[in-house]
Amino acid sequence: MNTLEIQRALTARGFDPGPLDGLWGTKTRAAVVAFQRSAGLYPDGIVGPKTTMALEVPWPPANANDPAPARQSSSAIGLAALISREGRKLAAYRDSVGIWTIGIGHTAAAGAPVPYSGLKITAAECDAIFARDIVKYEDTVRDVINVTLADHEFDALASICYNIGQGGFAGSTFVKRVNAGASAAQIRSAILSWKKPAEIKSRRTAEADQFATPYSVRLPKGRSTDAAPIKLAAISAAA
Repeated sequence: MNTLEIQRALTARGFDPGPLDGLWGTKTRAAVVAFQRSAGLYPDGIVGPKTTMALEVPWPPANANDPAPARQSSSAIGLAALISREGRKLAAYRDSVGIWTIGIGHTAAAGAPVPYSGLKITAAECDAIFARDIVKYEDTVRDVINVTLADHEFDALASICYNIGQGGFAGSTFVKRVNAGASAAQIRSAILSWKKPAEIKSRRTAEADQFATPYSVRLPKGRSTDAAPIKLAAISAAA
């Protein structure tokens, strides 16, 4: 197991290793020691063969009477950040590359309605279209990511998928790196490689920051150039 996998396994078991950043620090070691004590292992803070085996046991233990686990979906914070990035437009417009768009970043690629010049929708229709659209992209994130994600990580990936499309997301280098347990720096550089057109760079930087930063540390920005993170009022509206 690499350090990020160890941190994820500890978090899943209720131990706090600090930020899920793939870096071995004092909080990660302390969490390992606490886990070792709870598992009846020698608490030396070293993830040797016995500790690795204990961390690799599926968690929580399977129980035939347990209900199926809830599928992970975007949090209220994640939805507010995504809406901040996409904006809300009740009249169809062409985006920066000329694609007809309406509502919260809705294009024909996401299904009905197909935006066209002169099309207008109500605020309620805008919300209903978004509610349908986001499920498609969340499904893609769940389908192609095979490691456990914290809320801020899932939300960031859903935001990226919403922007670059399901096909581009599924085949991306950053997805491969997330699944491989790559370092935070390697994942960040792969996310930031999706920087065209030029005006998308500030959004992609904000998404990379969101992926790397737990919400307990800092709320995300819509774009890295924003003066402040998204507001709590926006989170309530998105819930």
